[in-house]
Amino acid sequence: MTLHTIAPGCTFEPEEEIIINPIVGTKGGSADKEPNVFRRRSELEDIPDNYVERMRAKKTSVVNVINREPKMPEGFTVTIAYNKSGYQLIPKEDLKNA
Repeated sequence: MTLHTIAPGCTFEPEEEIIINPIVGTKGGSADKEPNVFRRRSELEDIPDNYVERMRAKKTSVVNVINREPKMPEGFTVTIAYNKSGYQLIPKEDLKNA
């Protein structure tokens, strides 16, 4: 009988005339199958999903847009508030002409 090498320094001598490949495996995983994880069913899973029906029945709200016209007092103007947020109302005479 002859010796067959599997890896450097690792040999085997087959007992039979037909040589069987000793390296057996599957691609991408172990030979043992992992058991399925137990998952308890919830009552929420039994509720039917009617998403499309609910979206079609949805009514959009109507937004009333009020057009407001600001009333400016005579002799005043609106300008950016310095070091504050928003705007302020100041006398027109306080503005510098650039």
